[in-house]
Amino acid sequence: MTETRTPVKFCTAVVTGATGFIGGHLAHRLHDAGVSVTAIVRDSSDPARIAALPGQAEAIPAHDDGSRLINIVKQATPDVVFHLAARFSSSHTHADIDGVITDNVTLTARVCEAATAAGCPALVVAGTAWQNAGSTPGDPTPSPNSFYAASKQAADDIIDYYCGQAGLNTVTLKIYDSYGPNDPRRKFLATLRDAAANQTSVEASPGDQLLHLVHVDDLVDGFVHAGNLLYSGEVCGRASHTLPSGEPVTLRAIAETWMRANGENIDIRWGGRPHRSGEVMVPWEGVPLPGWSPRIDLATGLGGC
Repeated sequence: MTETRTPVKFCTAVVTGATGFIGGHLAHRLHDAGVSVTAIVRDSSDPARIAALPGQAEAIPAHDDGSRLINIVKQATPDVVFHLAARFSSSHTHADIDGVITDNVTLTARVCEAATAAGCPALVVAGTAWQNAGSTPGDPTPSPNSFYAASKQAADDIIDYYCGQAGLNTVTLKIYDSYGPNDPRRKFLATLRDAAANQTSVEASPGDQLLHLVHVDDLVDGFVHAGNLLYSGEVCGRASHTLPSGEPVTLRAIAETWMRANGENIDIRWGGRPHRSGEVMVPWEGVPLPGWSPRIDLATGLGGC
């Protein structure tokens, strides 16, 4: 996308989750803007994806007690820490519990501890709108729809502690659905791409669920803007905001827009499968990040995705 993007006002940053979709785009945006970026990755991450990262990548062993993380963050002397690392699961089994808690709750606590120890008071965290899946519009009271969302809410509670007791200034950005180039995730748009390439049909849910689908470049703008607000001191203490699209649209409308944008005509059998358990039919509406709004419309963004 060629639109003017949000300028970066800080000089150094630490990014967790940089081998992920949004985190990777954020790391590249910061690096291209001249920011000294230290990416913190798991030692089990795909070496090819680590090698593709700009700046410096530091690996954390799976069983690190937090001491290496603290040392890395201290050495990086970041103006802002961006915490996007997480383990996502729309549903879980008992075997997933330990991993989800370790990656989403324990790691968040260690990132907060490391930022505090390094004297970096600015932390931007990726949350999920699913933390409020069952909440009424505008009501910030949590109502998670999955174990994953509950773990993200537990991480937010940990952050509240560090903000109140250790002087950490933090913005949680609750994300809805995302899309964009080089997306490795097996989501609905990937299903459409495969069906178009193989000339096959797609069995889908009824498609009447409403989604806030936001381009990754716009989401990265939101993270950069939040980092700017914290770095400049315009935002202090604890804040939580959403990064929504201009308006939610149905999954059917997204599919139709994708087909028009890419010149495809796929046989989609709507209602061929039921909605998944815990499906959010109408997205919760929170308080959008002040000073930010999405710039890329679906028709433009979906072309080539």
